[in-house]
Amino acid sequence: MRVLTLYMCRDRGHFKAENFASVVEQEGVEQEVFVVSAEPLGVEGLRNVVVPVKRGWPLPIRVSYSVNAALRILRLKHGVELRSFDYLFKVDSDVVLPRDYLARLTSTRAPVAGVGAALLISVPFFLAALGGAYPVKYCDDGYVGAKSVAMGAWPPSHEGLRLPPVGYDKPREFAYGVEYYRWGLSPVLLAFMPFASRVLRLRPHERRKFKAHIVNVAGYLWAALHRLDKYEFHANYRRMRNRHLAEKFLKILLPK
Repeated sequence: MRVLTLYMCRDRGHFKAENFASVVEQEGVEQEVFVVSAEPLGVEGLRNVVVPVKRGWPLPIRVSYSVNAALRILRLKHGVELRSFDYLFKVDSDVVLPRDYLARLTSTRAPVAGVGAALLISVPFFLAALGGAYPVKYCDDGYVGAKSVAMGAWPPSHEGLRLPPVGYDKPREFAYGVEYYRWGLSPVLLAFMPFASRVLRLRPHERRKFKAHIVNVAGYLWAALHRLDKYEFHANYRRMRNRHLAEKFLKILLPK
């Protein structure tokens, strides 16, 4: 499998050799790795694509904009065509990957796989379902995953990553709630989410603190009251999420 990897690193102070090595030393795949940063990193041997962004932009917007700009720069200035790869891999500089991360995820042949900080997207899905552009949204990786779920493909994850702790951020959690509404998440499932993590034994990184969930609900209700437009895939997304919940319950009630 050929993978075009965009290693997202804001500046020299955020570059960590160990983290970068865990990406370039992935086993079982062929990678082209480019480091995308807002300013030149000045690290010898790096293929550094510089995309200046405004520091005042929210982090998800900066990242999303940088991905799209980097793809344009690679195509126009370096002759790197996304179509010549099987997957696009967006990975953050604060993540440490197990050496088999990409090999395991590509073996699933899923259109979308991994977690937001280390997200793998198949090129056909990127070109067809996403229109050839990374979504510029407050919950960019969530949107990508939601679109995949709506198509009936639940993004597989992979354990063993070292992720930085994610603190509570009220504006971000409110924005997530708005996005949940626009994706088509049912209000019943939204209300059930704090209890689902225990009842259904979801993975630790999927569990949300109760305080954050309350803000999610507030964002969802705000979007509903203002009747924001839902994404075109919302009906399919809701159906697939409800189906997934039902299947989880059946596995608990009817164990093999």
